[in-house]
Amino acid sequence: MDEFDLSDILADDRPPAIPAILDTSSMARLLDITAERVRMLAKDGVLIKTDRGRFDTQASLQNYIRRLRESAARAGRPSQGGDALKAERLRLTSAQAEAQEAKNAVLLGELVPAADVEAKWAEILTDVRAAILAVPGRIAGRMNLSATDITAIDAEIRLALTEAGNADPA
Repeated sequence: MDEFDLSDILADDRPPAIPAILDTSSMARLLDITAERVRMLAKDGVLIKTDRGRFDTQASLQNYIRRLRESAARAGRPSQGGDALKAERLRLTSAQAEAQEAKNAVLLGELVPAADVEAKWAEILTDVRAAILAVPGRIAGRMNLSATDITAIDAEIRLALTEAGNADPA
């Protein structure tokens, strides 16, 4: 059973003469794969053995072609979820990268918690407010202003601070 010449099968002037049973090396040449791959496909049940090292040519070819078609169909079809799944994975990967960048920034002292920033700004603004409210009292001694003038300046400063505090931050 032995070796056969593929050119016999492919000849135009006579009908194909493929033996009903092929040995491992002939099956490998017919399918253009290695003998080891033939053995693996036989183990997987794709190539049908009739005896040790012998294969049912027709059944094996049908199974092999069916398997190739299934593989081709799977390769041409998007994975389960398709583009939506890819987009979700990309979004997750980006979010993980951003989270790691934020952790690194915290460790390097480049990023601080918002509550700490808010507390520090509240402290600074309290000091600025106190300094501005002290202006009428400081200028009262230096300038010859009446109590009415000082009260008017104080009222204008308080009004400006109140308006600034109520202003829309956008």
